[in-house]
Amino acid sequence: MHGVKSFSSSVHDLMDAWIKSKDGADAADIYQAATRPLQPNVILAVVDCRFPSVEAFSVEFVRRYSVATTMLDFVTLQEPFEFRSFPDQEYLKHTAIPALIKVMTEKRPSLAKGNVNFGGWKIVYERLLVPQKSETGRSEWCIVLSRIDLLLPEVSLFETDGIDLSILQLLTEGATQKEIGLRLELSPRTIEHRTERLKAMVGAKNLQHLVALWIASRLKGIC
Repeated sequence: MHGVKSFSSSVHDLMDAWIKSKDGADAADIYQAATRPLQPNVILAVVDCRFPSVEAFSVEFVRRYSVATTMLDFVTLQEPFEFRSFPDQEYLKHTAIPALIKVMTEKRPSLAKGNVNFGGWKIVYERLLVPQKSETGRSEWCIVLSRIDLLLPEVSLFETDGIDLSILQLLTEGATQKEIGLRLELSPRTIEHRTERLKAMVGAKNLQHLVALWIASRLKGIC
């Protein structure tokens, strides 16, 4: 998008600003390097780590995720919050806090790719954590720059036979139901019945939704 900063450029600028920063610098001195317009799937936030208890750490959002979606209530999730009040404590305990403690202990930025189950959805992301430089004590803040690459529902594996798999594969390739019938030597009515059964099985609203849910189910255990 014209005039919008790429994630890789933001990572580079944040790292450069951190390298040039002084011991004990404010977070704003660092993250202002990445506050030019960001892609809508990028989040920029600051974690306040000044408290003895991790549960008292708090998060303020500088740039919010703004991709249109009905999957998660990002408006509410991106309000300022303390860790103790966050709705998904399992996510904090097993994903966010360990990564945060690691960079605060090492006092060096960390860039990583990963995926996490959050609120019944699978999020595939790339994330940069930038802790405050501090030679004498623990970092008082950590900048989080994160790009959400995929946001998919958690879906159990479909119960399918060989014909169902062929139908789903051909739908993924953009084939119409008529074209699928010709390829499989089945009537359009048979293809329609099978796709309706598959949609009902997983709660798909339409064929596009069915394909997305099928792909999401196949990614289970892979990413």
